[in-house]
Amino acid sequence: MRALSGIRVVDLTRVVAGPYCTYQLALLGADCIKIEEVGRGDPVRHSAAGTDAFYYKHGMATNFLPQNANKRSMTLNLKSEAGRRIFLQLAEQADVVVENFRAGVMDSLGIGYATLSARNPRLIFCSLTAYGQDPPKGGHTAYDGVIQAFAGLMSVIGTRETGPIKVGPPITDYATGMAAAFAIMTALFQREREGSGQYIDVSMLDTALTLMSSYVTDYFGTGNPPGPRGNEPASRSPSAGTYDTLEGKLVLGANEDHQYRRLCRALGLAHLLVDPRFEQVEERRKNRDELYREFSRVLRTRDAAQWEEILNAAGVPAARVHTVAEALAHPQVTGRGVLHTFRSVPGIERDVTVLLSPFKFRHDGPEAEQPPPRVGEHTEAVLRDLGYGAAEIARLREEGVI
Repeated sequence: MRALSGIRVVDLTRVVAGPYCTYQLALLGADCIKIEEVGRGDPVRHSAAGTDAFYYKHGMATNFLPQNANKRSMTLNLKSEAGRRIFLQLAEQADVVVENFRAGVMDSLGIGYATLSARNPRLIFCSLTAYGQDPPKGGHTAYDGVIQAFAGLMSVIGTRETGPIKVGPPITDYATGMAAAFAIMTALFQREREGSGQYIDVSMLDTALTLMSSYVTDYFGTGNPPGPRGNEPASRSPSAGTYDTLEGKLVLGANEDHQYRRLCRALGLAHLLVDPRFEQVEERRKNRDELYREFSRVLRTRDAAQWEEILNAAGVPAARVHTVAEALAHPQVTGRGVLHTFRSVPGIERDVTVLLSPFKFRHDGPEAEQPPPRVGEHTEAVLRDLGYGAAEIARLREEGVI
């Protein structure tokens, strides 16, 4: 029995942030019923964002697969009276409802928080939106890249020469999903103590800003707007940063004084420890360029992989810049159990590898048991659980409700 065994989640989310939130709950044992559009399903199923058209042509795009395992898929037309009636039945039995429609849509359908909580006072209702529920932007929609632009995140990525650059993966989507999952878990814990449900308003914009927390505080404290700094370390430490080696690039993270001393000794530059230009941190900051040249000269004598091994053994944070393929093949990743492979997933008849949660429990932790579902794969089973008979289900299908 995992942490959320016995918890039922009705999942109205689509695309990335919302499904990633409910995926985290499903990995911990929640019964997650994914409500999808009749016929097409979650629009991201057919997204061409991946590198192989095979997946999205089969309704299993590679940016749908990573956050939909362990879920049951049910198609339901929420614009129909019968569809809303079925949804209300589901919500009455649910512990959590999660949605990421534009602000106000759920209320306009007659299935907003006020309606659902009146029927189920213990319900936890979580809304994920681009900007939150409040004006002036509450009714506007956005995707990850748009939020990166609006939040200022793009303005601090890249260099002055390149101009603003978007972070490659949809990090605000995934971070928003994780924030929502954390909020839901907190609300469930609160409910255990107080007995009441909760309404949760999660904003992609708020999440993007929290990813820049130190930048925000520095700006308000100093009035200095942050700008792009390329590969300069966030710590601004003169003994950290990105270096060229004989082969490949190496990132150093010697942010603390004891790490700087270990670094100098490991590089055969122990004489710098008594050089008045570099003895104290402030002097090192003033003479950053000279220190960089000293390190660069030595680091160019070996390749990045060798230096990573040498420096790590000496207690210095350092890593060569890996490709994604290299990182995924590393024994540190393969040995952590964070990757799970489903064999011959129905609908595409191919193996699918997904990531689990970024944490481990000693026992009963995150686990992937069922592959991402086909559109509407579990519709009839869910309806039977609600007490619908075969004739009623056939009629609902004929009317386009399911």
